[in-house]
Amino acid sequence: MISPHATGASVTHDGTRDRGAVDVSLEMLFGTVAVLMALLLVFETAAYWHARNVFDDAASDGARIAAAFDGSCADGVAAARAAISRHAGSWANEVEISCIDAPLVVVTVTGRTPGVAGDAVGLRASVAESAPRER
Repeated sequence: MISPHATGASVTHDGTRDRGAVDVSLEMLFGTVAVLMALLLVFETAAYWHARNVFDDAASDGARIAAAFDGSCADGVAAARAAISRHAGSWANEVEISCIDAPLVVVTVTGRTPGVAGDAVGLRASVAESAPRER
């Protein structure tokens, strides 16, 4: 018969082996926390990617409209803001949109992405799109 001390198992006072229930519970606790953190990271990445796509689409629309023959930066900013409110809804209320009117019109959209764990967790994203001014 192999001694319980040789296998690493401990023997309780009544002679039965301890199965390490506390060790298993701790492993499950840390494993579950690690899996939840990994899932939150995946969801946060997807939310950032979606927000960046919304901002990119809005900046592209704004640059195209502002660069039109009869367009202006005010028209481009309004178009970008309308695109953001149409696609993003309430999570993009504090988005900053700027426009540079030059031979190459540049519209920049900057804002916070929606945080999966809370709005305070969201990341800051900035997208700039340009279009040549029509003459």
